[in-house]
Amino acid sequence: MSRYSLKRTVGRASRPTWIAVLLMTAALAACAPAPVATSQAPSQTASPVANQTTTQKSVAQPSTQAPPATVQSADGPLPVPSNLVALAQPAGQKRLIGAAANQSYWPLSQYFETQRNEAYCSVATSVMALNALGIRRPASTLYPDFPYFSQEDFFRGVDPQVANAARVSHEGMTLDQLGEALNAFPVVVQPYHAADLTLAQFRDLIRETTRRGDRFALLNFRRVEIGETGGGHWSPLAAYDAASDSALLLDVARYKYPAVWVPVAQLYAAALAVDNVSGLSRGVVVIGKRQG
Repeated sequence: MSRYSLKRTVGRASRPTWIAVLLMTAALAACAPAPVATSQAPSQTASPVANQTTTQKSVAQPSTQAPPATVQSADGPLPVPSNLVALAQPAGQKRLIGAAANQSYWPLSQYFETQRNEAYCSVATSVMALNALGIRRPASTLYPDFPYFSQEDFFRGVDPQVANAARVSHEGMTLDQLGEALNAFPVVVQPYHAADLTLAQFRDLIRETTRRGDRFALLNFRRVEIGETGGGHWSPLAAYDAASDSALLLDVARYKYPAVWVPVAQLYAAALAVDNVSGLSRGVVVIGKRQG
């Protein structure tokens, strides 16, 4: 929803209703959870995103979705869907060891983060990757004697007009917003909207990135397309297994789901899902070390 459309909607609604509209709009961003409305006032549907300044075409949503989550046990409180394989299971461990493209896993796992609030998935994902790259780290408020990228300090050098802690704590970040925020750090940033990639190109991007330990793929996706509960989310991809055509998703919401192997076709469908804030498809942000 554009800010103009939201403002018009708010102006027409009663106070209880416009509060619910504001909360729901924020929840449709990167990974903020959708709240339950408690108002008894008649519901109103927010107007669709309009007047986008991009030429990207609208993306038709896949007609089929992953099976419902019911089968495997999980490290977290929610069951892992039957179409996914948890990394902690023997089959998941075997897949990681046998994968040719698994070099992203080792540095990322060393700096694994849990998002500090339910809308900070983009921040936790970014901090993991920044520390794993081995680039020069900034002074840390958490660890005064040890430079370190942290979620608490992430926005210190980011233009507040692009993103700031208060806003992201409620809304999360879109694909382009995170890409722009990461430009404040000494890294090379390449955002890819899934709508601009074929399935084959998406697969190649994941495989070639996870082959390396100096570049990382940060995935923006919608959970329902892979059979999980929830909306939009961010997490890094750490490996690709050709035999099963699946990628390893290191979920930063570790209180909810463990790291899992996801079929690439379902990851692609999840990345194609339109972000209701930007009106564009989700996708992948690749970050790497600057050369020279």
